[in-house]
Amino acid sequence: MNGGDSAINFALRDIVLATFPEAELSFADSGVPAIAPYYPDITFIPLPSFKMDETFVVRLSKKLFGPYRKHLLVRTLYLSASVSLTRLLVALGLPLPTKVMRAIKPYLDADLVLTTGGTYLLSKYDYSRRILEFRKNRQLGKPMAAFTQSFEPFADDFRSRALAPLLRQMILILVRHETSRVHVEALTGRSDTVVAVADSVFALWTPGPTTLTDRRVRSGRAVDDRLRIAIAVRKLKAYGARDPETGAALFKQSICAAVISLVREKGAEVTFLSTCQGIPEYWTDDSAVAMEFVAALPEDVRAHVTVNRSFHTPQNLIEVLRGFDGVIACRLHMAILSICANTPVLPVSYEPKFEETFAELGQPNSVTRIGEIEPDPFAADVLSWTEQLDGVAEALHQAAPTLKASALSAGAHLKRAFLGGGAS
Repeated sequence: MNGGDSAINFALRDIVLATFPEAELSFADSGVPAIAPYYPDITFIPLPSFKMDETFVVRLSKKLFGPYRKHLLVRTLYLSASVSLTRLLVALGLPLPTKVMRAIKPYLDADLVLTTGGTYLLSKYDYSRRILEFRKNRQLGKPMAAFTQSFEPFADDFRSRALAPLLRQMILILVRHETSRVHVEALTGRSDTVVAVADSVFALWTPGPTTLTDRRVRSGRAVDDRLRIAIAVRKLKAYGARDPETGAALFKQSICAAVISLVREKGAEVTFLSTCQGIPEYWTDDSAVAMEFVAALPEDVRAHVTVNRSFHTPQNLIEVLRGFDGVIACRLHMAILSICANTPVLPVSYEPKFEETFAELGQPNSVTRIGEIEPDPFAADVLSWTEQLDGVAEALHQAAPTLKASALSAGAHLKRAFLGGGAS
């Protein structure tokens, strides 16, 4: 349901099928069954840990113990027993009586289990379900590999101590940047299975025009058309060193200041558009945040601002982004998909992975940290950026092939690891 994670999975599918052409992929997703109609060409299965958390025993455990060590132990024992019973009943040809067992069954025939997502094994998140899934795979004797993601330093708590041996046993851990490699090695105590490659979504990049004129011609627009800018905003819990209320207010004021300058000084048409929208079943909707921003704009500016609230697949979103002259992105994969569309990006960073990615692209100074954003300076930066769109597009176009090759190399690393040759 998260469009960035969706883009990761489409890129993963391309990479895996290029490496193992006869492979059959099933995607275990927390959004099952709601997500299935949005991607009818994908085989979805439920995650056993989510099905387990619906049971009376586990819900009672959470009430008694809270989301801590004892609750994790109860869930571990429950899932372990379910795995053992599933194997036994399947071997005997008997029906599986629980949803958890039925969710475990597809794993019995799996040759390899990949874990993926953008950034999910961070101390600020509750990744206990991931721990349970990894333990289930280990109990089933399935080789595991972690597809490209970012890591930050792990807090020394019961979760990280439970996670460390599970990561240590994976045949391959792909990380986005060298800093992530350092954090994984510090947690696991080994380096031979950790490989740094570019974000997998760069695998979707294709060459294209870089000048404003050529990009407008490709999109069927008049070469003298009004400037069109897309902006992706989102709601966050953390804004650097600022308290959440102050950080959120300054972020909103800065985006609004930029929009006002774009409309009044550049005659621009602005569209709010993001990767996370158009799916009512998802927990967040960036277009709802955008509506709040638009409501704060002066009336004369609002006349030139729209909010795109529709659902877009990653491939469709790339096509939509090709119709814009530039994108201001506060989501990493919105930025990467814009680059895949050959559309210049101005990034607003909420996590270190943003700075690391744009450093790889040769654009470290283009990043505005969300904890440092201010209305007037940001509006000035946006106006300056609009004067350099061709140069930004060309620079990104020059850097993208290297990152695409790096992203695609994940397939070779995976094949070597799976066939027992090591990750390096």
